[in-house]
Amino acid sequence: MDHLISKTSLPSISLVGRPNVGKSALFNRLAKRRASIVHEEPGVTRDRMYVTVNWQKKNMQLIDTGGLEPGSSAQLMKGILRQTQMAIDESDLIVLMVDAVLGPQPGDYEIAKILRKSKKPVLVAVNKADSEKLEISSHEFFALGFNVCVPISVLQGKGIETLLTEIFLQLPDQELLPEEVEEIESEFGLETELEPAPELDLESDTIAVAIIGKPNAGKSSFLNKLIGEERHLVSEEPGTTLDAVDSDFEYGGQKYRLIDTAGIRKKRSIFRDLEKMAVSSSLGALDRCSVAIMLVDALEGITEQDLKVAAFADKKAKGIVIVVNKWDLAKGKGLKIDDYTQQIRDQMPFLSFAPILYISALTGSRVFDVLEIVKEIAEQYKKRISTAQVNKVLQSAQDAHQLPVSKGRRVKIFYGTQVSAAPPIFMFTCNDPDGIHFSYRRFLINQIRETFGFKGVPVRLVFRARDKVKK
Repeated sequence: MDHLISKTSLPSISLVGRPNVGKSALFNRLAKRRASIVHEEPGVTRDRMYVTVNWQKKNMQLIDTGGLEPGSSAQLMKGILRQTQMAIDESDLIVLMVDAVLGPQPGDYEIAKILRKSKKPVLVAVNKADSEKLEISSHEFFALGFNVCVPISVLQGKGIETLLTEIFLQLPDQELLPEEVEEIESEFGLETELEPAPELDLESDTIAVAIIGKPNAGKSSFLNKLIGEERHLVSEEPGTTLDAVDSDFEYGGQKYRLIDTAGIRKKRSIFRDLEKMAVSSSLGALDRCSVAIMLVDALEGITEQDLKVAAFADKKAKGIVIVVNKWDLAKGKGLKIDDYTQQIRDQMPFLSFAPILYISALTGSRVFDVLEIVKEIAEQYKKRISTAQVNKVLQSAQDAHQLPVSKGRRVKIFYGTQVSAAPPIFMFTCNDPDGIHFSYRRFLINQIRETFGFKGVPVRLVFRARDKVKK
């Protein structure tokens, strides 16, 4: 597919930056072959180059662009700028590459200004960070105004996996694939498969809620505050809770079953068999709940481990509320809710549907507000929409945004219906499932949310060819 300029249903990522920052070198490394010419002479890459990159069983289209020198009057540079602008327009995400050795340059600021106008998500790849000193100094590039800066060395192969992870997480509303559950379990060091998920009792008047998060985020303190007694051991030592423990109680006329879980810690921290069992219990607890409360330590911020825990909850397709604990201490350090919320949205785009609440388990501030949101999410989780209503939204969506032409014919969705609840899954029959770009799937999900709500609930879409449905 490289060297072709064509639309694709894959998410597209453009590499943009000044000449000689390493765009083509990164392009070739990710392509795993010499797909783009690398040379110290500026302007070698002129046309945009395409290649399909596979990472963690996910395909993405990568676009290499020519080196930009904003303000240059050279005719060649004007042509490169046009080609780059076309790449930006068709991209879902842009990687701005910069040079760690030179530091932020005037041209970097000019390019950053162009990218901000595009309204596309942007992350900064700080190349040539070959030493620890240069890696630390890469933080200077936050001055460009983007939230994610990843120090890398294309030459040494350093930071490439981190960059790919950030690319995936920055893609708007990117949904993870169900088969990745096993990979996430493997990341946590589990050697045996979890038991099959039990079927949820949607008729029960008790809402089952799993409290998840990394060690020492305050899960047990939070639960003790809710039930009004110290039923769970609270300790500053991470890993105090080793079993998933159920606590039944009633609040505001609603019955809840709170499932406390062992803190999920990184694979390298799991040394004892007992801890492995605890992690397995924690992940398995998600199978028994309708809603997950993900507790985040406000002082630590969103960590890599939080992202993995959140990804697993999303993979299990549970309702979720993100609860930022220890906010009393965070306020004392000058942290602002608006800034913190934006940081969470930037780092967890796949949980854009999840409400965020700020609490203090220690003082009890807003602790019971969490239950009100949980109750609302639980109701949304099992909600069903009539077929007539679904198709009314579908027709409105197609009227607003016509689907593209694929394989010589216009893609069309004929019919939609909700095939299940908890979580809500909608199936649409169409003439070409592969021709529906993931951005249109996102648009359709947004239309469903705007019309029917589904606050805090993952919405899944399934597309089937009409001839495959009729049997």
